[in-house]
Amino acid sequence: MKFLVKTKISLWAILASMMVFALACGGAAAPAAEPSSTEPETAKVSESATVASGRDQITLVVPEEPIALGSRHSIGAALNAAITRANLQDPLTWQSGDDLRIVPTSGTVGWEQIDHDTWQFQLREGVKFHNGEEWNADAALYSFASEGNPSSGGGSINYTGSYTAEKVDDFTVNLNCEEACPIFPNTSFFLNFEAPEWHANNPEDVTIRESVGFGPYKHVSWDAGVSIKQEAYEDYVPVGDHFEFQKAAIKNITWLWRDEPTVIAAMVKAGEADMGWDIGIDGIGSLSPEQLRFGSSAESYSLTTDTVWHPEMKKKKVRQAMVHAINCQELVDELYSGYTTCRGNIIWPGIIGASERNTAPYKFDPALSKKLLQEAGYDPKNTITIMSRGARVPKQVEVAEALVGYWKEVGISAELNIVEPSIRSTMSKCAVGKAVQEVVAASGRDPDTAEITKDDMNAALAKGGADCPHADLTGNQPSNETLDFGRQVIYYKSCLGIRPLICDTSPGGIQDQVVPALEASGEERQRLLEKLADTFHDDVLFIPLFDLPMIYAADPKLIWEPRLDPAIRVSSMHFVD
Repeated sequence: MKFLVKTKISLWAILASMMVFALACGGAAAPAAEPSSTEPETAKVSESATVASGRDQITLVVPEEPIALGSRHSIGAALNAAITRANLQDPLTWQSGDDLRIVPTSGTVGWEQIDHDTWQFQLREGVKFHNGEEWNADAALYSFASEGNPSSGGGSINYTGSYTAEKVDDFTVNLNCEEACPIFPNTSFFLNFEAPEWHANNPEDVTIRESVGFGPYKHVSWDAGVSIKQEAYEDYVPVGDHFEFQKAAIKNITWLWRDEPTVIAAMVKAGEADMGWDIGIDGIGSLSPEQLRFGSSAESYSLTTDTVWHPEMKKKKVRQAMVHAINCQELVDELYSGYTTCRGNIIWPGIIGASERNTAPYKFDPALSKKLLQEAGYDPKNTITIMSRGARVPKQVEVAEALVGYWKEVGISAELNIVEPSIRSTMSKCAVGKAVQEVVAASGRDPDTAEITKDDMNAALAKGGADCPHADLTGNQPSNETLDFGRQVIYYKSCLGIRPLICDTSPGGIQDQVVPALEASGEERQRLLEKLADTFHDDVLFIPLFDLPMIYAADPKLIWEPRLDPAIRVSSMHFVD
């Protein structure tokens, strides 16, 4: 069984590497950005690709309840995002689950790059939101105005960067990036749309708990603490013969959540659920080979690290001491039965910007850790607290407990704090960018429109933190669906983001390197992103640990194959009799 898991994950890595090689060597955009004014060949046939299903209902189990369903809000765990983003919504673009091409959705027919910072998108005609509102340029502009704003809470901006939108005609829009954006379509598959009139005319407590998109399913109910129900959208517009964009064969979905992987596995075994993830290592033994599916989460498990305000972790040698004190291979062997791979970065080989050197695991060397702590003038009175969720990653609590133990062995004071997902979500957004916004607002300027200077950034650093709580270390799962380190640069390394606890404003430092790297393409993009990834590794700007495999439990009669990422597109599934 172990060989099967490792083989499956290796195949995903090889496939990702092939796509990234084409990206790095093939010019500005990506092989996936080929659709322009017409659809690709796979989208030029009728909707006859829809298959019948032996059952009309499916029950799926995730590790925790979502924080929200509305795409304008932080949804919580990446696994839970599938409930909205892959089913209620169809995004601007989509990464195909079979070959990783970026393809049109039911909302788009194609796109083309107009200049270095402008992309033009052709929208699909005849599409309606679930409540009957028309999909067109005006409807799209409503969501673009929010999602392209630096203060957006939806999350897609952490992939695309900031942009504005303008209507060209009823079904054509131009997206104007704040900076050059050579791979924009490859970053916009988290960019979703809510029905504008519905969203504008409902209070936030409704738009948080519901979503009205134009995806293959529509929202029915959310019984807090119990379940979420969805039903097939009969007026969904298919996209040619693409297997992920057909009308749903399974008509009704019930989403449940359980925080124990073994419980999820047991539900599938007993027939109480048809699919569950992530069941982890502990759930494997109770299921037959036919009930297991092995895939990738496109994530690495790591700890977001306060490198700017914590009195000890702002010292590079202390951070280096922390990683050299961790016996990562022991963690992998003891807690995950050797099913995964230790990493020295939040990306893996094959990602643009990655190299064998900057992803190599750190050496386990407690003696070196103690030496580095002494050289750094480490003060054990400054306790380091790990903030972790209990259910997001199998064995997550055990990993955190082990880290506390490793660090205590070399003299580092650390403790663990398990929090609810909503608390973690709030605290993870109280970082440097939030402090910058507060500095700008205090000066009388609008944080959404003001030009942010290094003086603002330095003032935020001197401020000592934003006016909200953040953690010293936060259990995190940085994802690499875009196959490009640029996503992580936007998300974690820029002083302007609401999540980074990294901010280097020195001349020629990280902040000065961000824009040139994101504007570059081809070999130059690889070179500049690799330089940033080298710094990430060498200066230990995160505490990286290991790749996250994905182990699903599934009814053998459910026809479905895992993707590179954990997105679950139920409309691509069906049951055989």
